[in-house]
Amino acid sequence: MKQRSMQQILGVAVVLMAAVALTSPAFALGTSAGTNITNQATVNYEDANGNPLTAVSNTVTTTVSQVAAVDVSPDNSGSGDPGDTVVFAHTLTNNGNEDDTFDLTAVSSSTWTTVLFIDTNSNGQYDAGTDTVISDTGLVLENGTFDFWVALTIPGGTPDGTPDTVTVTATSQFDPTVSDTATDTTNTTSPDLTVVKSVGPAGPQPPGTTLTYTIQITNGGSADASNVVMTDPVPANTTYVADSITQDGTPRTDASDGDNATSDGTTVTVDVGTLAGGGGTTTITFQTTID
Repeated sequence: MKQRSMQQILGVAVVLMAAVALTSPAFALGTSAGTNITNQATVNYEDANGNPLTAVSNTVTTTVSQVAAVDVSPDNSGSGDPGDTVVFAHTLTNNGNEDDTFDLTAVSSSTWTTVLFIDTNSNGQYDAGTDTVISDTGLVLENGTFDFWVALTIPGGTPDGTPDTVTVTATSQFDPTVSDTATDTTNTTSPDLTVVKSVGPAGPQPPGTTLTYTIQITNGGSADASNVVMTDPVPANTTYVADSITQDGTPRTDASDGDNATSDGTTVTVDVGTLAGGGGTTTITFQTTID
């Protein structure tokens, strides 16, 4: 048998050592925490007589550690009247590589009252005593989701157009440095009435003059005003002119006969009803005579 030189043998070994095979895939982003990644190198070679030989390395192991990640969506926008409770829906997704629990907060920029809850009866609104109020998600599975709602109460008397932004934050309990936020933007819609009164003829007038009072009511707010009632006492030293009430140019009688205006000679009352937002207006007139 032809003998090989030591240089030839070493050359074969070097070439074979370059053909190391991995027995498991390399680490992939998102691999579940606790997964063991192992590999082992194999070297094939021959001795001086051409006999095949194999050398196997020790096995090395890497255990995947837990990494937290979370997403809260969507961002929402809405509107409501003073006294309303506006509800926004959110979905939290655990994008980490292990089950995790997330603390939840909802902070109003106007310090209005917020409640985080689970919509137990699935009616899309907050029902105190029925829906479950929460401060965290409980355990959310890896790649799992958690649906929750935020209820924002607009205080009574809030001016029309007042904005508010609720910042909804989810924070990992495993790694409190990891969090995500969503925002709920609310615009307050409320009626805003202005009342302007004038009298004619203007200036000093002698007894016996008939005075015409004009009252203009305008809703400059963005929401309708309901149950609008105008009352105006007849001025002292004047006598009310019977059946002199008009609304938007249409005569009204003094009697309670369903035409939405009444007068007992001392007070004029007009039940306007609803006055539309965005500039809805009505004009009321009545007359008195100077005694």
